[in-house]
Amino acid sequence: MKKSWHLSRREALRGIGGISLGLPFLESMAATSKANSNHVGPKRLACMFFPNGVTLPSEKDPHHTDWHWFPKGEGKNFILNKSTESFEPHRQDITFLSGLSHPAGRHMAGHGVSDVFLTAGPVDANSYQNTISFDQLVAEKHGRDTRLPFLPLSVGGGVGTLGRTHTLSYTKTGQPIPAESNIRRCFNLMFGQEKDSLDKARRELLVRKSMLDGVLEDSRSLKTRLNATDRSTLDNYLDSVRQQEQRIQRLEGWLEKPKAEVDEASLSIDATSANMQDYVRAFYDLMFHAFRTDTTRVITHMLGIEGGGSKSDHFPRALGLDAHHALSHRRKSTFKDWGIWDQFMNENFAYLLKQLKEAPEGEGSVLDNTLIMYGCSTSTTHLARNYPLILAGGKNMGLEHGHFRKFDENKVRLSDMYVTLLNTLGVETKQFGDSTREINEILQA
Repeated sequence: MKKSWHLSRREALRGIGGISLGLPFLESMAATSKANSNHVGPKRLACMFFPNGVTLPSEKDPHHTDWHWFPKGEGKNFILNKSTESFEPHRQDITFLSGLSHPAGRHMAGHGVSDVFLTAGPVDANSYQNTISFDQLVAEKHGRDTRLPFLPLSVGGGVGTLGRTHTLSYTKTGQPIPAESNIRRCFNLMFGQEKDSLDKARRELLVRKSMLDGVLEDSRSLKTRLNATDRSTLDNYLDSVRQQEQRIQRLEGWLEKPKAEVDEASLSIDATSANMQDYVRAFYDLMFHAFRTDTTRVITHMLGIEGGGSKSDHFPRALGLDAHHALSHRRKSTFKDWGIWDQFMNENFAYLLKQLKEAPEGEGSVLDNTLIMYGCSTSTTHLARNYPLILAGGKNMGLEHGHFRKFDENKVRLSDMYVTLLNTLGVETKQFGDSTREINEILQA
């Protein structure tokens, strides 16, 4: 029986002129959630990518024991080393995975495989046509009730270039979705209390709507005069215009609803890539607050692109190391040097896990309601197979952790796991990309 203090999330959002908006999931909401699902609390997804593979010295190398990224052993009896020891407090909330990759991506140039990390898009030796990324399928399902349907983040920002994009997220037509790299801009978008009047904001939205209406009107007459190739190009462009239209509609709906309140002092809000350590940590703080306040339920984060030439490539220099791409080729360094960089990144990921684990929500924590995939689309220098991957969180969605699971790349592929994760997140899916099955080994029996 529903008691007087049992609230649905919809009731909370309606109450007191929207003043409850942005609160964490409350225990008083649990009863109504249980009536509809075995899962208590919202379902969230974070996909986090780092480039250039990880330290994998051979057993003959003197640095193998301390710095080989994958654990020793298998199953529940895995042993962490110096690069991964920060995960020890979280071993019951994480799963190491090996042997997974995108088969078609194994034939791509090593610098371009990040483009298909979340899409499993079809590729050949010379080109590829990307497809929707699996985070966007989750956003379509779970982004309807939050201020932001999804939040794409990256150090590079924007979209980059074909084969070296700065984003993990792609639309239904395979177009890259621009990622945000400015911490303050992200913070203001989610939590900033606007100083400008609502009237000014409304006027700006009206101008944007008028511009889009003009573009759509012109396109109708233009389309009849184009050949098939140009019509396809125009359709892709119009798809992005319609997405802008949808964003405007969402903005209108949320315009007068107050944002969640988060203290600027809780993160390095003005950190830039020039201050690497604060900048990396600030991204994770931002992700934590976004999930804790239920401002969004889908986040992608891309540290950098494969190869040199990106801002993040120089990050290891702050630790007294060579540039990241040079580290991966060990031009002037050892596997230990590369392992120290892996260690730094793993410590920051462990920091995020700790924050999410310590934030209570429903019958558990924010981490229990958040499925995180952390990894890379190359294992070692530009080798696009045996991706180093970690799954974390999502216990309330049925994930079973505390394992190092090894898979045979000739029998399973990464897209198989995406099918399992999509179904776990409530997005009914039979096939994604080049999948041939599901990987239910990662679920509770």
